Amino acid sequence: MPALTESPGYLSQGEDSLYYVHHRALTERRAAVLLAGPLGLERAHGYVVWVRWARFLAARGVEVLRLDYRGSGESTGRFDEMTFPRWEEDLRTGLEHLRRVSPGVPLTVHGLRLGALLAARVFRTEPVEGLLMWEPPESGRAHLMEVLRRKVAADNLEGTGGEARSREDYVTELEAGRHVEVEGLPWSRGLWRSSDGYGLAVPEKDEARPWRVVHLDGRPAERFLAPGRSRSVRAPRPFFWTMSNRLLPELAELYEDSLRFIAGTGARHEVRS
Repeated sequence: MPALTESPGYLSQGEDSLYYVHHRALTERRAAVLLAGPLGLERAHGYVVWVRWARFLAARGVEVLRLDYRGSGESTGRFDEMTFPRWEEDLRTGLEHLRRVSPGVPLTVHGLRLGALLAARVFRTEPVEGLLMWEPPESGRAHLMEVLRRKVAADNLEGTGGEARSREDYVTELEAGRHVEVEGLPWSRGLWRSSDGYGLAVPEKDEARPWRVVHLDGRPAERFLAPGRSRSVRAPRPFFWTMSNRLLPELAELYEDSLRFIAGTGARHEVRS
């Protein structure tokens, strides 16, 4: 019987378990990537694209590990006990596992949206060879406020929020220690406060390891977050993590460009070795 090319499993994380799927390289292994995905409805909407990306990489010799953070997806844990630093811990546990199952190849951590925030923090302190960020928010607080804006819009559209509320109303509830249901998840004061000061950890200018920010709105170079380290790709609108109206959006340019970056970290790794 041939070996499975995709194998699910669980990693121990204290009293909880992290669900992961390991996508084995289908050709000679040349690199490994840990995928740090988005959260909430962004995870649900972007799930097909995220899995397709993992399979795209595996078909081209890249080992991939994608995982669910505690309190989300198939992982265990209470979402209302989660914070940004705890999700960082989850990525570190995933990295440790990926190193064990994919020894001897360069490792890149790749984040989408919230995952990019976490990945940048992990890159700063972990011995990995590369960092790739797709459409990172400028901070944890900005990201949560963006999601709250969507909640307010959905409440008003669907009439599910009772008396009209603003984002500031929900923030007041969070600060008072009350849970707020957002996209089906119970946000807590702990999560909200952990986003304060949780900015995007853009690497220092003298960082020798390769890293890249990819903007998916086709913006011009003068609006790049990190000039010299950014790329701009125009993804179809609405973005795949905000709506699922396109099951298979055209992302060939994004996939190919990001694959070249990951392969490039492997080449630099060989030169240093």
